[in-house]
Amino acid sequence: MDEKYFAKKVEQKWQKKWVESGAFEAEIDDTKPKFYQLEMLPYPSGNLHMGHVRNYTAGDVVAWYKRLKGFNVLHPIGWDSFGQPAEDAAIKRGVNPREWTENNIVAMRGQLERLGLSFDWRRQMAAHRPEYYKFDQWFFLQMYEMGLAYKKATQVNWCEHDQATLSNEQASGGLCWRCGNPVTKKNLEQWFLKTTAYADELVDGLDAIEAGWPPAVVKRQRDWIGRSEGAYVDFKV
Repeated sequence: MDEKYFAKKVEQKWQKKWVESGAFEAEIDDTKPKFYQLEMLPYPSGNLHMGHVRNYTAGDVVAWYKRLKGFNVLHPIGWDSFGQPAEDAAIKRGVNPREWTENNIVAMRGQLERLGLSFDWRRQMAAHRPEYYKFDQWFFLQMYEMGLAYKKATQVNWCEHDQATLSNEQASGGLCWRCGNPVTKKNLEQWFLKTTAYADELVDGLDAIEAGWPPAVVKRQRDWIGRSEGAYVDFKV
């Protein structure tokens, strides 16, 4: 028996067996409790970094633990592949944004597979593909028809270089998070979603979440929803 441990050989052997046996493919099974494990979807930048390895390893540990505890675990994966970063990167390299993104997905999927992460790859999705974003469009139209999506003029953070609006977090320190150029204030028409119509229901429902979120996460949700009870103030005229 060879006392040396050949990691690559052993990993390839077992990863092949996992694929052939469908070890991580979640099917309907009413005899087991269900568990859904999802990490934040990666942006397909071309290569994994150690932040990816940390996050997806942590999520995979949870998925494995739940399987070993008898749960029927659904552990999907996908790509946060829609948006200006992909377009900017493609323009910089003189290639088509879709081609750039698809090539990166192939490369990064191979890297995730080499890590041996227990994803159900049949559930893979990518935000830039029509079969995915058509549902985003459908949801938006439903909200628009219900009066929950509307346009109004408002002051926004504006990056002249990227010709894009930015959130407050993306304009921290007065600089664009992507290009580093100064951010200005600009009045533009923007789309809004009337989440306030559901504020009471959303806040009250936080106490009944089945999964039991950590208190700090629940507080952030309450702060984000931002329900205010209001106040009465008397002023002398």
